[in-house]
Amino acid sequence: MPPFRAPRPLNAVPFNAVLSTSSRLPAGRVSRHVVRRWASTSAAPTSVLPSLTLLTHKHLTGPGSGAFVPYDTADAAQEDLRSRLLRWKSLPDDQQTDPPRPHLLSFEATPTLTLGRRQPPLTPAQTSHFRAALRVALPHRRDPVSEQSFSPDVRQTSRGGLTTYHGPGQLVLWPVLDMHSSLYTRYSVMSYAAHLEATTRRLLAELFDLETYTTRDEPGVWVPAPAGQPERKIAAMGVHHRRHVTALGIALNIDVPVEGPEDVNPWARFVPCGLDGKLVTSVAAELREKGSVERLGDWDMASLAARWARLFEEGLKDDTKRDVEGEVDRVFAELR
Repeated sequence: MPPFRAPRPLNAVPFNAVLSTSSRLPAGRVSRHVVRRWASTSAAPTSVLPSLTLLTHKHLTGPGSGAFVPYDTADAAQEDLRSRLLRWKSLPDDQQTDPPRPHLLSFEATPTLTLGRRQPPLTPAQTSHFRAALRVALPHRRDPVSEQSFSPDVRQTSRGGLTTYHGPGQLVLWPVLDMHSSLYTRYSVMSYAAHLEATTRRLLAELFDLETYTTRDEPGVWVPAPAGQPERKIAAMGVHHRRHVTALGIALNIDVPVEGPEDVNPWARFVPCGLDGKLVTSVAAELREKGSVERLGDWDMASLAARWARLFEEGLKDDTKRDVEGEVDRVFAELR
């Protein structure tokens, strides 16, 4: 691995680029280890996090209660970053000085249902069904959001997969980086997917003591279910890479409703990502089962995103932290 040196950041991001394309990746190997180390050493939300020295993180916010961001706005910001990184990679070798640093965009979207590229166009009746009024209230967070009503946007995208949802109560995390940058150990497609999943699992263990696992068959992060009950997905993953430059990433359900009728629970309007017979869950739902949903009141989306960014940067600098099992092995070695 080359020695780490702080690179120059890309320029400020204008929100005027076009919609990017995307596709889904298979997940890494099956993993059912819980990273208890971080659950026992987590700091208070108000503690000062170490400054990022490699990763540039921008948490996008919008106007109004909840500071929700239109999906198209976030996607345009991502495409602008990605386009400029691709332009840098197109320069002659003798002009490729000071490799641009990796970026992370995080945001909480206004209600949006996105369709995969292989899905046929919706009928007028289906569109009307998806766009029916959705009531949003988020009472358990640091700054509670009173009930609001939205008509969800519907977007046909170029990504793979089927219908999914982004909206209030979900933290979206999109790294934009060169998987073959000289600033850190190279990624393969599989190791990059594993890093996204491992970072998310570490966050959930560190802050909320939630047990999670991954499986090769279904990308994303899952919460173990009691015997005989459906599996529960807490974070979805979808990644696109062009000339090794990434887009999209992880969507982590924090306090988005996952139960109830269609006017309050967006997941009731469709089968998420075609996962028939499986459930969607959230941090709030899992904490509620443990009788500790009040723990969410210590956090907001920006602080959660900052935590995720710090953990992700650790994996950029130290490739042993790109996989939960590598970290677990190290912890066990320290205990011997």
